[in-house]
Amino acid sequence: MGEYGKKSLLKIPEQIVFGTNTVEDLGDYAQGYGKNAVLIFGGASLVKSGSHGRILDILNKKNIQVVEISGITHDPDERTIKTAVDRVKQIKPDVIIGAGGGSVLDAAKAASIIAPNGGEVKDYWAGKSFTKASIPYIAMPTTSGTGTEVTKNAVITNQDKNLKKSIRSELMIPNIALVDPSLTFGAPTDITASTGLDALIQNLEAYTSKNSGPISDTFARKGIELAGKYLLKAVKDPGDHEAREGLALSSLYGGISLLSAGLGLAHGLSHPIGIRFGIPHGKACAIVMPKVMEYNYPACVEKYSDAGMLLSGIKDGVKAFNKLLEELDISTKLEDYGITKDDIPAIVANSRGGSRNYNPVGHSDPTVVKMLEELLKY
Repeated sequence: MGEYGKKSLLKIPEQIVFGTNTVEDLGDYAQGYGKNAVLIFGGASLVKSGSHGRILDILNKKNIQVVEISGITHDPDERTIKTAVDRVKQIKPDVIIGAGGGSVLDAAKAASIIAPNGGEVKDYWAGKSFTKASIPYIAMPTTSGTGTEVTKNAVITNQDKNLKKSIRSELMIPNIALVDPSLTFGAPTDITASTGLDALIQNLEAYTSKNSGPISDTFARKGIELAGKYLLKAVKDPGDHEAREGLALSSLYGGISLLSAGLGLAHGLSHPIGIRFGIPHGKACAIVMPKVMEYNYPACVEKYSDAGMLLSGIKDGVKAFNKLLEELDISTKLEDYGITKDDIPAIVANSRGGSRNYNPVGHSDPTVVKMLEELLKY
């Protein structure tokens, strides 16, 4: 079989709308589903940026009645989702609009699918299946990183705040992904860095996934190139519109790539590390990524070399990635984040399944333990 004969899937929303100021078309898209909408968002940041008022004005001009559900916090838990679902059931909207970072979009996505299907998050973690279509959902990211506006999963934290786990179904892929880079212009520097790293690593892991193919590779390669060109620029100069636009496109490509090809061990490890030690998701991915690449390298020499050239012109993916982390002043030493050898068994146990299954090289628990022990002082 030639390199272009490998099976490759492309799963995307009904519509993807990308471009600066495309939020101005939100009213037209929402109106296509009806006159009653629920707007789900976080809170202060959307209001402070001016995007909240902008969105309401756009919807009001189309005479769309809007009920707001706000207060969605970072890493939403089961109780947050239940509250949102209960409100959605009461309101019975024609369309749900999510505006925010990955946590907000995941919460809105979960509400849109659980409301018509019944039950709670824990039921779906336990194996209950979604059988009914979600309430029409328009996802609008205000950060450039997760790509969740085009994916089939939502990451939810348990009520004890010690475990993050996804609910998944193709029925929950948003109907419309409206990706307007202008909504990201007010994002703080640390969030830009963390979410931008998430976008980059999603592209990298999808590019080397066991399920990668010519379609997903095309998006992933461009996503890596865009992150290499624009991530540092967006961090150093938050007002650089071209950098914000390039990073938003990298994030979108990362979402498309991961939906089609899956991710890898870095994402599998990032959830238990992030939730246990309060480290932002993208940064948690970045901390372990060089070591994961190091272990994967023999199986991915050509792709990692290609990625290194796309990222910074260095024909060594690990060196290219470490160079970026140095420029962002991000340490890869686990001990710098308060992680000790005693924490490793729990991290490994909670990394099993999900993203780890698509890693290009199979890793036993003892191997992952060894990797993390090496990272303590890496």
